[in-house]
Amino acid sequence: MNAYRYQELAYLIIPVLLGLEFFISAKDEKKEKEETPLGSYMLDFFGFLFMALIPAIFIFTIWAVETKAFPVQDMSLARLDRYAVLFFFMGSWWQVHMIGALRARRLGEKNAGKWYALAPYLILGIFISFLILWVSPFHLKWVSVIWFFMVFGILRVSKARAKTMERVFWVLTVFFFILENVMFIFLETVV
Repeated sequence: MNAYRYQELAYLIIPVLLGLEFFISAKDEKKEKEETPLGSYMLDFFGFLFMALIPAIFIFTIWAVETKAFPVQDMSLARLDRYAVLFFFMGSWWQVHMIGALRARRLGEKNAGKWYALAPYLILGIFISFLILWVSPFHLKWVSVIWFFMVFGILRVSKARAKTMERVFWVLTVFFFILENVMFIFLETVV
């Protein structure tokens, strides 16, 4: 297996943590309710999706491409592999913002400080900036680090409420998700 594949396996940290956040949010949604709400089932589904299914597909595509286990399906597997890498590459940004949104949502219920949502956001943001953009051109890792510090600083200095923080993180999640898919379509047509 090529050395860069091991770095790609480190990308799995963010979706697994996102899956955990979904499970914790689902558990909090069920608390003190007689009947389990539908939203709780959806959160559990997304927790399973990010914690088990997506990493399993990613590991399967790495294995299938590296071992050439399906020679007839080389192009399809290569495309799936490229999308999986892009999902974890650009996907790490929208997934970190989604983690921030889920934690900000629980912030009001837990009566915790803003650090409950902002500290993991900043730590994971810096982590993915250095992991993914370590050898990037144009100092993109520093642009990414500055981005996370800027969002962190704006939310911290503006004394944004938990609901406002949640909305900001959801908007950024949607923005980066759309950007990722547009980039994938562009790269598939050009490259």
